[in-house]
Amino acid sequence: MTTKTHPLAGVRVLDLSHVLAAPFCTRILSDLGADVIKIEAPSGDLARKLGARRGGMSGYFMQQNCGKRNVSIDIKTKAGRELVGRLAESSDIFVENFRPGVMDELGLGQEALRSRNPGLIYCAISGFGHDSPLRDQRAFAGVAHAATGMLHRQAVATKRAPTDSVMAVGDTVTGLQAVIAILAALHQRDLTGSGQFIDMAMHDALLAIQEAANFAAFGGDATEDDFLCAWTFKCGDGYVVCPPDPRVQWKEYAELIGRPELVDDDRYDTYEKRIKRLAGLEKIIANWMREQPSADDVVAAFHAAGLACARIASLSEALDSKQVRHRQMTRELDDRSGGTVAVLDSPYRFSDAEAGVRGRPAFRGEHNRQVLGDILGLDDTTLDALEADGTVSSRLPDSAD
Repeated sequence: MTTKTHPLAGVRVLDLSHVLAAPFCTRILSDLGADVIKIEAPSGDLARKLGARRGGMSGYFMQQNCGKRNVSIDIKTKAGRELVGRLAESSDIFVENFRPGVMDELGLGQEALRSRNPGLIYCAISGFGHDSPLRDQRAFAGVAHAATGMLHRQAVATKRAPTDSVMAVGDTVTGLQAVIAILAALHQRDLTGSGQFIDMAMHDALLAIQEAANFAAFGGDATEDDFLCAWTFKCGDGYVVCPPDPRVQWKEYAELIGRPELVDDDRYDTYEKRIKRLAGLEKIIANWMREQPSADDVVAAFHAAGLACARIASLSEALDSKQVRHRQMTRELDDRSGGTVAVLDSPYRFSDAEAGVRGRPAFRGEHNRQVLGDILGLDDTTLDALEADGTVSSRLPDSAD
């Protein structure tokens, strides 16, 4: 029997990231088998302090950083920057999400590090990109949501004032896009032997996934109502979501709600007429939905008709579902305080490889001596001196904050 291996086994990632977009990217690379070494500032990643904490770290931090080794280096010092440069020499991938120009000022930009390691794939994640008229603007997910039209579309769909998304879509989508770019660059390096620079902008990544942008770019009479992912309706005991578009599948809807005569109704008998009367279609369906006492029965009726539909679940209900349990999408990890904590596992399912959480989250600087000793060959005397002058530091279990 062949033992399954991780697809990225043997790949080393140097991770100078914080909070979400880049840590999300490097967590995926770790799940796929890469040796991810997180370089954390002495002040600590802000994510460690977001939300309730156990053993000195939050669940938010645990989710994005489990499986990574942690070295705490002060890159504001010359000695600290030299340590990072030396680690980059033996790394395959370098990921950072500082504002454009910051790493160049520190001597850790892509040109400096790739001159030391021509095979290095350097991925810089930022709000608007390094080559951009907005490169110097600070950006978080909410900024990208606003700047790419996503929040406006959401407001149009809900007929309410704009409000930000309940998810940091800009961060997670950008992290995913960065992984794709990195894997493509790894393949190209296999062919050419050379690494390269990846300029990953949150704004670009979020705009690229909006299928509705095609309607706006196409022009004509298109509006932001022309593409909605799904319609939501209230039933007697809950809400359901219905992805089938009533402008396209009006016949199926009309038959399902017991109004087959509406198929030939001259107000709705062509797609073009239904486009102009979308509000009327929704009202007809909504009235029928309100008369149904059970959302589960509505879902069953849609499925029997060959239409997609689902009851709207809370996040806690989703996590506790038989689907999540069967797919093993959560994993219990050591919470570093004597108990365990659930984290989301990898969604990747390979027939001949493994993927998933490969270790508990690390305390700041937990692997200082392991990484700097094994990779750079630094002895205890040298490491003691680096700790004494503050170049490297740690916040280990007995003093975690």
